[in-house]
Amino acid sequence: MFQSAKAEDSVIEADIVVYGGTSGGVAAAVQAARMGKRVVLVEPGKHLGGMTSGGLSAVDIGDPRSVGGIAREYFTRLVANYGKELNWGEAFSHGGKGGPATGGAYSIEPHVAEKVFDEMAAEAGVVVLREARLKSAVKNGARITELRMEDGRVVRGKMFIDTTYEGDLMAAAGVSYTVTREGNAKYGESYNGIFYTPQYKPRTGHLQPGTNGRVKGGQGVWDRDFPLDPYVVKGDPSSGLLPLISEGDPGTPGEPAPGIQAYCYRLCLTTEKSNMIPIAAPADYDPKRYELVGRFVEACIANGDEMDLRWFSKHDELPNHKWDFNTATFGGNLPGLSWAWPEASYAERDELAKELENYHRGLFHFLRTDPRVPEKVKADVARFGLPKDEFLDTGGWPHQVYVREGRRMVSDLVLTENHTFGREIAPKSVSLGSYGTDAHEIRRIVKDGVVAREGKIAGGRGGFGPYQIGYDAIVPKPDECGNLLVTFALSASHSAFASIRMEPPFMVTSQSAATAASIAIDAESSVQAVDYDLLKKQLLKDGQILESVEKSERRVKLGGIVIDDTEAAYTGEWVTSNAAGSMSGNSYHHDSGKERGEKSATFAYPIPSAGRYEIRLLYSSHENRASNAKVVLRFGNERHDVTQNQRLPSLVDGKPRSLGDFEIQQGKVLHLTLFNEGADGIVSVDGLQLVPVK
Repeated sequence: MFQSAKAEDSVIEADIVVYGGTSGGVAAAVQAARMGKRVVLVEPGKHLGGMTSGGLSAVDIGDPRSVGGIAREYFTRLVANYGKELNWGEAFSHGGKGGPATGGAYSIEPHVAEKVFDEMAAEAGVVVLREARLKSAVKNGARITELRMEDGRVVRGKMFIDTTYEGDLMAAAGVSYTVTREGNAKYGESYNGIFYTPQYKPRTGHLQPGTNGRVKGGQGVWDRDFPLDPYVVKGDPSSGLLPLISEGDPGTPGEPAPGIQAYCYRLCLTTEKSNMIPIAAPADYDPKRYELVGRFVEACIANGDEMDLRWFSKHDELPNHKWDFNTATFGGNLPGLSWAWPEASYAERDELAKELENYHRGLFHFLRTDPRVPEKVKADVARFGLPKDEFLDTGGWPHQVYVREGRRMVSDLVLTENHTFGREIAPKSVSLGSYGTDAHEIRRIVKDGVVAREGKIAGGRGGFGPYQIGYDAIVPKPDECGNLLVTFALSASHSAFASIRMEPPFMVTSQSAATAASIAIDAESSVQAVDYDLLKKQLLKDGQILESVEKSERRVKLGGIVIDDTEAAYTGEWVTSNAAGSMSGNSYHHDSGKERGEKSATFAYPIPSAGRYEIRLLYSSHENRASNAKVVLRFGNERHDVTQNQRLPSLVDGKPRSLGDFEIQQGKVLHLTLFNEGADGIVSVDGLQLVPVK
């Protein structure tokens, strides 16, 4: 039965305390309750669901096949409110106007999303504390014993899970974290630190009918750039910078730098007049604050573009005449405000949230009234207003700021681009990430005499599929805290977090954290000492997905002798990946299709007993692979040259494709070398299998 703790309940006891009533917080609390634990979900605000019920109605889900457990259950229940079903077995494709998308979740109204979160918490018997803002965390050695709230309430527990966007409990517990960008050199990355996307290339495409807001060539109209003058008086640096442009040196790309990506509100707006509250301008509205937007309008018009509202706020259609508004090039993002937010007090965050709201309101007023704005845009803006039936206690305005990034824990495992791009595989998987590398701008600064949006990353991950989020990235260093798990503000570099930060993997990771906390209680151990084999068994039992579909489909029972690709000796630079799945271990190697004749992989294995052996060189097949990969086998005085066509399926009748069978004497060392010399595609190696021939 659903319980709501009251302020007069001054001391509350639990097995597991979840701090942060976000989407991940609900998933963690429900899982803990289902495992028979007394659980308290502590929410600093009034509402459950975080961004998923706070305006982020067009959820970025990545690959639906990577989402399982309570997250899949939640989204399935959510769209069932509209009589729809989600196809979780297919890769993502956008569902079009208000459609659910293949495996996606585009049919969300915020109040319906919140209702489902509330229902799931109630059904599990979760105790929920609302408007309970953390004042301090009390520790005994390396263990948290209780949380003290600003209103005097105390919550005691055996295990604690931080599911806030900011990492508030983690910080209160004295766990190491960062709020800066590490720089590329620290972890061997390419997109970290100061970053500039190549900008100001000629934009000649115009908005086309039926392109969902994209111009020719795939360029999003909500993400277009022009070389805008940054000065109050155009061309005159002595006149000072326009509002919202940062002072200082633009810096050297790749160098460490402060700052995290910009925040905004994800607005739910309606075109239904009977359900509409007008978007009022703020009391302190000043059109000069939006001069940069005005200059963007001028540049678009000069480029011959026919503009509409989508140029300023990307928006996706929802049921019942509603739309989910996201930010655009110079839309609702407010760079700089995010820098102070993570370490600000709750009262200070209230002020920052109001500042952000006023900026949004002022932007809509500017687009309705500024003489430079085309009449079509003004008419488009006039169609929308706040819905009366959403966010009832805030007048239709979302209750949640889109905190895209806050504190990030620094633990023994730091997830980096090397993991999200598949160059390394995180051990002890507890969830999968699958979204692209997506970071909003961190500064608007003057570079080469024009405005540049520094820190913005909008790209993929080199074609790599879903990647593993490792357990050691959600637990602190053992000497810092032994009974805390952190699921959003987890241990990751800034550029890796740009992919990890999406709501579905957050929910999955949080459910896994609750499972680990329950196991730790039963074993009377620290979270760092949890038996991963036991954890994995429970996660799979609960429908979690811990490896990519492609990888799991390639799993075969390998008999005989198997030597993993990690045991080979390599010359040249090979890449580790699991994008196509692995038959042996967690990954395979490939040569990237580069440096022909300079790369090789060699296995050396002493034959334990004389006999005839079938030799199978494991590989990942794909149409971009080499059809003529050169393989040389040596044992004793014998040499055999073989060509392997890696475009062919790597399995034949459920078994790895064979290179042939060979008579080998006991004590002989089999040397198998794979070369990329003369290869007509990418050369890959996943391992070596020797099967005795009877």
